[in-house]
Amino acid sequence: MKLNPKETNKGILAIVLLALSFSFIAILPRYFSYSFKLFQQVYLRTITALIFSIFIFRKRIKFQHFFKATKKDYLLLLFRATSYYLLGVSLWAQASIITKISNVSFISSIPISAILGFILLKEKITKKRVLLVLISFIGVLIVSLNNFSITSFGRGEVLILLSTIFLGIGKISRRWESTNLNDRESSIILLFFASLLLFATSQIVGEGIPLSNWNSGIILAVIFGGLVNVGIAFFTTYGYSRVKAVVASNLIQLEIPLIIIFGLIFYQELPGFRELTGGLIIVASAIWMNKLDQKN
Repeated sequence: MKLNPKETNKGILAIVLLALSFSFIAILPRYFSYSFKLFQQVYLRTITALIFSIFIFRKRIKFQHFFKATKKDYLLLLFRATSYYLLGVSLWAQASIITKISNVSFISSIPISAILGFILLKEKITKKRVLLVLISFIGVLIVSLNNFSITSFGRGEVLILLSTIFLGIGKISRRWESTNLNDRESSIILLFFASLLLFATSQIVGEGIPLSNWNSGIILAVIFGGLVNVGIAFFTTYGYSRVKAVVASNLIQLEIPLIIIFGLIFYQELPGFRELTGGLIIVASAIWMNKLDQKN
């Protein structure tokens, strides 16, 4: 897609709204864990998001485009659904259940998209950018290592690090899609594939069908989660097709202060001194990288 400044600005706004959506969704996995198993809670939100997407975007969907799309288009969307939802979101949800929400936020903010942009999208590599990436990983170690021994690396921190890699691949691979499908159509197919993959995986691992533990709070949370996932699917598809991976990776840092606030409000969690120090190192490196990109 050939970009112009107006489209880039819209893409930046989409990434900012994506960060806001992530901060909303961060509080849900632990709440759902009292009623549902891991893949159950993820596919319930994803299926709800798919239903809302079809309804909300119905006037902007042209069904002939689904037949115009090539096999390559569908395979890429299947790849994105696998990387982003089946692996990335599921690992992220599990980490959110067993780890401090602030730690999840800090580690997920490392510039993985920037690294993948260097490797997969051939974006410009400089010594300063490489140094900033290394500094951000030092911040990850400070957040994750309880007593600065490699054996004390928390399981939740490992999961969120893996999740961040898969989420990053799912995000930037949007840039490889053709224009046969518009952003809304692409988002709907992405959610459809993700729902199928998550449901099938849930059945394969023996989670069963979630017929019990429903109440008004859970129903409202599923609806809310579905709506937010509509935003995540669309803003990811729209934003990452219009903004460089490096810039997008830094803009997404806006979710951090909001997630910390929500963690305090809903779970009475605050980052400790060590975690806050490591988190600030990660965020500072991301902001600095963004400034370097702006100069270029």
